[in-house]
Amino acid sequence: MKTALLPALVLLSCSVAHAEPLARVQGVRDADLLAAIELAIGERDTRPDTPATSAMRDARTAADRTRRLLRSRGYYAARVDTFVDDAGGARLRVLPGPQFTIGQVDAQTGDASDARARALEAIDLPTGAPLLAQTVMDAEARGLRSLQNEGWPDAELLEREVVVDHAGPDGLITFRFEPGPFSRYGEISRDTGSWNPQFIARISPLERGGIASREAMLDYQRRLDSLASVRSARVTLGPPVDGTDARTVAVDLTAADRHTIETGLRYSTSEGAGADVGWTRRNVLGNDETLTLSSTLATLNQSATARLERPHWRRYAQTLFLHSGLTRETTDAYDQDEVEAGVEITRRVGERRLYGVGLTLDSSRVTDIAGERDIITAALDLSGGYDSRNDALDPTGGLRASLRVTPALTFGDVDGRYVRVEARASGYHPLSDTLVAAVRARVGSVLGTSATTLAADDRFYAGGGGSARGFEYQSLSPIGSDGEPFGGLSVVELSTELRWRVTPQWGAVAFIDNAIASDLNAPEFGGMRSAIGVGARYYFDFAPVRIDLATPLDRRTGEPGFQIYLSLGQAF
Repeated sequence: MKTALLPALVLLSCSVAHAEPLARVQGVRDADLLAAIELAIGERDTRPDTPATSAMRDARTAADRTRRLLRSRGYYAARVDTFVDDAGGARLRVLPGPQFTIGQVDAQTGDASDARARALEAIDLPTGAPLLAQTVMDAEARGLRSLQNEGWPDAELLEREVVVDHAGPDGLITFRFEPGPFSRYGEISRDTGSWNPQFIARISPLERGGIASREAMLDYQRRLDSLASVRSARVTLGPPVDGTDARTVAVDLTAADRHTIETGLRYSTSEGAGADVGWTRRNVLGNDETLTLSSTLATLNQSATARLERPHWRRYAQTLFLHSGLTRETTDAYDQDEVEAGVEITRRVGERRLYGVGLTLDSSRVTDIAGERDIITAALDLSGGYDSRNDALDPTGGLRASLRVTPALTFGDVDGRYVRVEARASGYHPLSDTLVAAVRARVGSVLGTSATTLAADDRFYAGGGGSARGFEYQSLSPIGSDGEPFGGLSVVELSTELRWRVTPQWGAVAFIDNAIASDLNAPEFGGMRSAIGVGARYYFDFAPVRIDLATPLDRRTGEPGFQIYLSLGQAF
């Protein structure tokens, strides 16, 4: 390995040592300006296969780049001379001269004096400041954006003019715009087709009579595009109506497929095989409702569920969920038949935060070491979440975190009151273009009751593919007197992955998973057990298929030496 690295290091050091500027600069005393000029000039290409150029030609190329840099920084009177030194190297003698400043600023908008005043207010260039090209372009963009969003949505840029009088230090800047007509929203015409017109109108940020704004129209278009039942949306303005400033707003919608069917397969040596199928119908009642019927057939559980999602319920960014389901679970820890129904309302705040409140009623028949019991649970779910991931299925950056607090009552064969608290977080950080570090954490606790008063799926378990790979399903949980997992009152999990995208289609993963569930209310961080593993990924356009192999670090008697997991999507 060392012998392979040595030549590479030698070559790298040689390439750095022999890198030389296209031309050397003299005459510039300002260190920051000199550094900027040298960066703009760049280095001479010294690769063997590159055709040789004359020193004077290099000097002229460097001079052109230097003049452009100086002008962009306000040195309009700069002098740049080229010559070849005695050693045959390209040289520049640069006399920057004075840095010009911003003098008079004006805007031309034709006959629209109101538009001119609005543009000048947004441009806001301070006189006496250095006349920098980027400053001028930023100001021009502010002026255009202000016009487009404050009554002149059709505004366009014309060629600006910067006049420098070498007799003085100031430059005269004239910005030119074609504002188009001043506009207000008139009648909003919606070609809604199968959508409820009142629903499409409710999510609109536009009000009849309001001042037209291009950004507001794009926002409305983005809201419509985000609807599950909309393939594409277009929001446009018509011509002025009867010589007034009112313009018709036209909304055109193209529907997405009304029905879809999705399937999925998974397998692991600890949890067996599983298959999922789901059928979705969009825009059920004309308000972009989505009805999803899904079924799972797996070694450990079988289920049938129904879920109705109603977006923008009663207000924008507020969603109503209705859900119900039948589930049968058969695990080493318990057997459970469950019927549940619930309602939840979530509200999105900004692009990243989500809050929710829900009510769930659950009836379960549980058979475990404590015998057979019928437990009815009424729970109030309070939740909050934050999500800045750049991709939901295969994130390479961002953070996802959630907190759920659930006060609940149990009755039937068992009476109890408790509060279940669970926090989850996962973070993703790119280490390079092909390498991503990913971390996941989960901490949970049940307060105010014992494990025997809880429905089986309200207890905490650890071990298995969704918890700690390398261990058997639920095996890191408190054990009952029959030697089988019983479930506990707390859990803590921590997973770390290093994801390497080897090629566009193939990837590799190295990971370590840690987890433990406890019969104490407080999570036992010191009691966690660990497993390490590696995996492969094959990337489709929508998500990767993964296969993971994991083994316990502190393997105990009777535990398998390794576990294999095959599924769709990243582990977290």
